[in-house]
Amino acid sequence: MPSPLLIAHRGLTSFAPENSAAALRAAVGEGARAVEFDVRPTADGHLVVLHDKSPKRLSAETRPAAELPARTLLETARIDAPGERFLLLDEALALVATRTLVDIEVKPTKGVPPEELARRVLEALYRAGSPSDVIVTSESEALLAVLAREAPRLRRGFVWRRLATGDPVRRARAGEAELVVANERRVGPKLAGALREAGLELWAYTVDDTARAEELVELGCTGLVTNELESLRGAFEIEESADALESGEELLLAIDLGSTSTKAALVDPREGLVARVAAPTPITRGEGGVVEHDPAACVATVEELLGRLAERCPNAPRAAGLTVHRSSGLWVERGDLAPLSPCVSWRDARGAEIVEELAPRRAELEAAAGMPLDAAWTGIKGAALARAAPLPEGAMLLPLGSFVAARLTGRAPGTDPGLANRTFLLDAAGTAWSPLLLDALGLRAEQLPALVPSVDDHGAIPWPGGGEVPLRAFCGDQQAAYVGAAGPTATRLVLNVGTAGFAMRAVAAQTAAPAGARRAPLWTSARRRVPALFLLEQAVLSPPGTPPMMSSADAARQAARDLALEEGTTETFIAALASAVSSMAGQRDRSVVVTGGGLDSPHLVHRLEQSLPLPMVSAREAEVTLLGAARLAAAGTGLAWSIEPGGGARAGRRLWL
Repeated sequence: MPSPLLIAHRGLTSFAPENSAAALRAAVGEGARAVEFDVRPTADGHLVVLHDKSPKRLSAETRPAAELPARTLLETARIDAPGERFLLLDEALALVATRTLVDIEVKPTKGVPPEELARRVLEALYRAGSPSDVIVTSESEALLAVLAREAPRLRRGFVWRRLATGDPVRRARAGEAELVVANERRVGPKLAGALREAGLELWAYTVDDTARAEELVELGCTGLVTNELESLRGAFEIEESADALESGEELLLAIDLGSTSTKAALVDPREGLVARVAAPTPITRGEGGVVEHDPAACVATVEELLGRLAERCPNAPRAAGLTVHRSSGLWVERGDLAPLSPCVSWRDARGAEIVEELAPRRAELEAAAGMPLDAAWTGIKGAALARAAPLPEGAMLLPLGSFVAARLTGRAPGTDPGLANRTFLLDAAGTAWSPLLLDALGLRAEQLPALVPSVDDHGAIPWPGGGEVPLRAFCGDQQAAYVGAAGPTATRLVLNVGTAGFAMRAVAAQTAAPAGARRAPLWTSARRRVPALFLLEQAVLSPPGTPPMMSSADAARQAARDLALEEGTTETFIAALASAVSSMAGQRDRSVVVTGGGLDSPHLVHRLEQSLPLPMVSAREAEVTLLGAARLAAAGTGLAWSIEPGGGARAGRRLWL
């Protein structure tokens, strides 16, 4: 028996309430090949994800959606899903578009002409970059006919209700639909035969019974809309689970401890990422701009991810690369590395008073560091912590990456030049701690970890399946992202969009940084301890108080909402990214490679395509930081690498406009 397309009805409703963000995220997370949800018009030109005419079944609001402004609905709490709000079509697309087939059922509404409904659908799809894996279904053949005229390559399906009248073939043809989505009670040999003769595909809804599902497939149904995704998968022997990996001998372990998300992956140096897991990075926010990480919890998060990877690959990988976000640091005891202070994030507000004190010496200090004077740097925050509370003799100031690497391997802490650069204590050549900068911040060289090459023997990480994984690469996250996107010796222009945005390129050591740019060693090795290449960066931080642009579904959803409602700070962020690229572009640049978690936001990608001053090439592999960590680890262990930078370029997505 052929396997049908299983369409998750209103998201994964066995996990979360219907048409909610959680249900849509869960459907994608569980590998649903298609997701269906309903949309209705609001009073002010938008479409909201809602099945009924009014939200009264799900909330305290009783008025019809068509009489309500979108913002009223978006601010309405759902009583069936605490913490959830209703979604715009744009937000739903941000959660699922480009990840799975999206079935948007548009509910016809009295007083809203089909031309107006079609306009709203097409505008929302355009804002999402006109994704190709979309089908619009409706019981209104008039709406489908307008869509056929305005966007002829957009797939369309006619919904045949249980109590609908007329001839379904004739009505589907009137809407120029390619398929009919029929109530399963109406599907029998007669309907199936008529649709087959007319060349129309047949889907059925809502099919939760296994025996009935098998009958429908025998009749010719190629798609089943269901609330019982797992049960029907089992009935049709549709395998969605990941296969076990037989051996880790030719695989590399990559770890990326980011500001908001921690990820780990197994990487085949010939094929790319073969397994990936992620978890939130432990972080707390407090009053007065306090942003801190629990360092022990960060280590525990990495270990938990390694355990999950070991379930798929019991044998230890060949080598590992560790990359950690820069500029977060803490004070520790020298012997056992017991934390003496919180790990202060680069996003924390502390240190501003020290920057103000040093302002008269700005030019001198920036020349010594090769970096702008900024409160984000670990050395400045470390000095602020030392002022706030006395430290014992022998205390050490460590970048978070140094702490994590030491705890994972049991080795004495060290730091590569790229991480050391973000302390504002490393000299501009990237070779030694600067006496001038240490004196300016009231610190001593013996309070800092040893400088070590990025690619070297950094000890070994215990593997949960048994054995150890040699740690062969250790560096900052943007350095790894650049290596993953462009290669270890390239000089291409790259825009990496994650928690923040970075327009960057590698240059020779003697090249000066443009005004306002940051400059840091790209990587070093045991054989090349003096940095030959430096990474120039123009950083774009998300505006204070707004969700950052990152790979999380919530950030993509926020960007979609901002752009649909023409509010928020997403447009400001995009304009700043375009400006950063302009400042870094050279005469020989013909394109800019865009990477990072921002590629998970279809709306952000579309606006970048419109806004960047150079043609945009999207990396096929969004997780270039993991890719770069693995590539450096491969170099450290002598393993051949044959993956294109960025995993290659992504294929175009706009196929119907």
